Amino acid sequence: MTDSYTMTVTIRSTPEEAEERLRTALSAEGFGILSEIDVRSTLQEKLGEDIGPYKILGACNPALANRAIAADPDVGALLPCNVLIRRNAEGGVHVAAIDPRAMLAIGVADLAAIAEDARARLQRALESLEEE
Repeated sequence: MTDSYTMTVTIRSTPEEAEERLRTALSAEGFGILSEIDVRSTLQEKLGEDIGPYKILGACNPALANRAIAADPDVGALLPCNVLIRRNAEGGVHVAAIDPRAMLAIGVADLAAIAEDARARLQRALESLEEE
């Protein structure tokens, strides 16, 4: 499913299993993980709030990132492609990836093809999670 700025899937899994499968799927599409943000831990530590499993992975495809930076050196402010893993209310796991087209709708023509390529790769990675 796609909304205005993310591509999403919901799967029956634990957050840990979903993350493992997601990492494998992203790797198959040429993405590595540059950063991890455990939002749940941060909010527990800083605010005493427990929002349940909520992790953001900063995924980067080096070849696509290099092409994008060559087209517009300031595009780094939009990198990496963030992917969210969180438990949903029904007990499954919701996985949402930023839609690169929405991120790059800033109007730099040279980036449109790169955004389409990144989007297709992220979409295939998400769809592969539904197949198991």
